[in-house]
Amino acid sequence: MGGVCAISVFISVISIFVCLRVGLSPYAFVSDSNTLLAVLTGLSAFLFFKNINIKQSKIINTIASSTFGVLLIHANSDTMRRWLWQTVLDVKGAFSLSTSLLILHAVLSVLGIFFICVVIDQIRIRTIETFILDKAEKGVNRLLMRRDTRE
Repeated sequence: MGGVCAISVFISVISIFVCLRVGLSPYAFVSDSNTLLAVLTGLSAFLFFKNINIKQSKIINTIASSTFGVLLIHANSDTMRRWLWQTVLDVKGAFSLSTSLLILHAVLSVLGIFFICVVIDQIRIRTIETFILDKAEKGVNRLLMRRDTRE
């Protein structure tokens, strides 16, 4: 599966360069996650990493536990996307930077957003989720104890 993953990523990158060369906008290829190439790349990457034997890591597991939260925080609403990418990070304005600064801006923006969202989600997990789960567990235990005393 690693070869299929590498080939699909390579084709994705080449398609963007071809679109730019021909004068078409590559935005259509990367804006929709339901294109055949996006599905092929995602599926092959998933199958490739699924078969890799990696030992357990508390750091990786902590970050992994927040990835869905990261998605919900930064991409769930159009208002948040506009505010984040247009107002805060000024992605359109970044295209006027030199190539090296543009790449640095892109990489640091993505890593920064991911890190901040992981921190926010970990705070949520350690506060709100813990509180709700504790209350739910106590409620369930109370119901079970009541049922046991009736029998």
